[in-house]
Amino acid sequence: MNWFVSAGSRPPAPVRLFCLPYAGGGASVFRRWQEGLGPDVEVLPVQLPGRENRITEDPHFDVADVAAAIASRADRPYAIYGHSMGGRVGFEVVRELRRTGALLPLRLYVGAARAPHVTAASFFDGLSRVDDAELLRRLADGGGLPVEVLDYPDLVELLLPLLRADFGRVDGYRYLPGEPLPVPIVAFSGVRDRAVAREHSAAWAEHTAAGFTLREIDGGHFFLLDQLADLLAAIRADLSAAVAR
Repeated sequence: MNWFVSAGSRPPAPVRLFCLPYAGGGASVFRRWQEGLGPDVEVLPVQLPGRENRITEDPHFDVADVAAAIASRADRPYAIYGHSMGGRVGFEVVRELRRTGALLPLRLYVGAARAPHVTAASFFDGLSRVDDAELLRRLADGGGLPVEVLDYPDLVELLLPLLRADFGRVDGYRYLPGEPLPVPIVAFSGVRDRAVAREHSAAWAEHTAAGFTLREIDGGHFFLLDQLADLLAAIRADLSAAVAR
């Protein structure tokens, strides 16, 4: 199975960036990232099962499989970006990579994600336990689902198993305490994020022994969609400095 969506044939870049989507999202969320980050970074969006070109697959997945897929492409320095659900998935992926002795990333970037130990309620919590209409309404209200999608019942029917699997993962996540990562963490917090408070992004500092940075983005929970230029500028500058060191 193909875990990655590539931008196509291109000269080798000195660093790779693996990208993990938010709940219900697919690799296409990151379709503009290659152009925005330029030729010095190869963007490899992770295509989790059950979405887009893997829509026929079971949307449930194991972190160990994601980690193994990333390790198989870690033939040069790399970083991981995860947004919302993808942030915690990225964290668990790095833990698994450490457990297996694989090459670790230069950076773990987490956007709009609560630190793993934070249990405070979120705008998107509990969605796996509500009925379909309430799930879709709350997602649309929170910006996680384009409202025009609701006009296509067949598409909604295809998306619901994925949404329920992903939000089941979100609702069922339980942090198991462990040693802080030997990887720097950079957390991005949306100034107008209704789901993840600034202090819940700042709490990622507890999970690294290699340095922590908190950056604020002037947007809501899905700032990777409406404030992409600012986000990519910050990642590009930070990643360039990491590679240079």
